[in-house]
Amino acid sequence: MILSVHQKFALVLILLGLVGALWCFIDLRRQGAPSGGVRAFLILCWVLVLIQDVLGLLLLAEGRRPANLLLHVMYGVLSALVLPIAWGLSARSPGRHEAIYLGLGSLLFGLFTFRALTVA
Repeated sequence: MILSVHQKFALVLILLGLVGALWCFIDLRRQGAPSGGVRAFLILCWVLVLIQDVLGLLLLAEGRRPANLLLHVMYGVLSALVLPIAWGLSARSPGRHEAIYLGLGSLLFGLFTFRALTVA
């Protein structure tokens, strides 16, 4: 059951990463900076990635391993790290650059999650 949830949840996270990136770039075009809504959305995405990583650790504890464990874990860790790194970079660059960093961070989060799914 955990495996099924982990796999389906990955698809949701990929979609959320793309939505977050699109939202950031729409905010960039409209107002030049990310809205509070997109910031809250990306925090939620990050929490969901952490939950996904915990599900993966539970699967490892059960003895279930993906086909390419090293790459799968690497992409899972990168998915969890990319949004905090984007926030750190965006905090130093308010306005347009903030939206760009958060949008790229969200896009990378979705892409890393996709790669984790494809190497599983």
